[in-house]
Amino acid sequence: MVIVSNLVAAVALFPLLTLIPVATEKSKCEVCRDLTKNFKKYYDKTSGQNYGGGNTAWEEKSLGSYARSETRLVEILENTCGPKDYKCGSLLEDQEDFLEEWFFKKQESHPELHTLLCIETLVRCCPDNTFGEECKECPGGVDTPCSGHGTCKGAGDREGTGECECHSGYNGTVCETCSEKYINNTDTNSCEACSSLCDGQCTGIGPKGCPACIKGYELHETDGCKDINECSREGMGCGDPLEDCINSPGSYECVCKKGYHRVEGKCQLEDLYADENESDDDDAENIAEGDSEDNHDNQATDTMEDSDKQYDSKDDNSQANMEQPDASVIGDTAEHNSEKKEDIRPIRNIEDAFDSVREKYSDITKENIEKFKDRLDLHDYDVEVKEEL
Repeated sequence: MVIVSNLVAAVALFPLLTLIPVATEKSKCEVCRDLTKNFKKYYDKTSGQNYGGGNTAWEEKSLGSYARSETRLVEILENTCGPKDYKCGSLLEDQEDFLEEWFFKKQESHPELHTLLCIETLVRCCPDNTFGEECKECPGGVDTPCSGHGTCKGAGDREGTGECECHSGYNGTVCETCSEKYINNTDTNSCEACSSLCDGQCTGIGPKGCPACIKGYELHETDGCKDINECSREGMGCGDPLEDCINSPGSYECVCKKGYHRVEGKCQLEDLYADENESDDDDAENIAEGDSEDNHDNQATDTMEDSDKQYDSKDDNSQANMEQPDASVIGDTAEHNSEKKEDIRPIRNIEDAFDSVREKYSDITKENIEKFKDRLDLHDYDVEVKEEL
């Protein structure tokens, strides 16, 4: 079970391990180059210093010149390799006598420590812009390797390959040609990127050098690729009278005119929605006020309950003695209500609805009535009329 668990954990971590960059191992030349570079760095840093005792004249007279002292050499050697750079430390230990001899005897005759140690003595490196075991010249020559438009891989290293790594915009064995979507500028003798307005390879510098243009641009004889103003072209742009067309480089945008906003892809009047929002706000206010009044009424009701009970028996007696209404009066009232109901003219179709709200919305259309029928003020009409709309 333990083995299976460890296997599962290893499989889960494998994708993460592949993302961790792996440090490439230094070549022998690189180790030697770093050693001589750091040695020279601290050699220059200690130049002009002294023993630090405070009496320089006495120290120089008694101990000798600090510039050629053992004290200075030890300080340089202690800072030449990092604490975890084991290859450098191993090489330093092997070449300590050589470095001591150079420090005391060969500084003036052989000022280039890297050349003396790494190229001539240890034969790990090559001169600049040469590579391989035989230190061959990089492609393009020692003076302009890779035509001056790239880097010679492993230059100065006997383990180098000498291949050219071309800069952006160049390719070829010696980086002698321009890459795709680049064009040679004869004035500067360099490769320049084609205009971003070109659709494909260009034949010259800038928009004028485009044989074809990207979408939203068209080719002009004098200017090359130029923006198309879709808003002013017939058959292009927005096409909706309720929209304004705004042109932009390579494109355009359709926005609703003032007083309209977009709903489900179409521009609609804002006042239709404003009325609904105001109505919703009023309803919310009324509900809040109603809740407050209900709470107040409930408190008042609780206070009055006991008092009401005291008069229940008296009220019952009083109601029993009350005079009954005349039947003729009841009949007259019912007949009056029936006549009032007949005066209400119900809406039977969309034309009636259109006529009934024409005065409220002067610019409303029958299509808007059909679309927004649920907003009509139908509380005075029959239920069957609402269902029809």
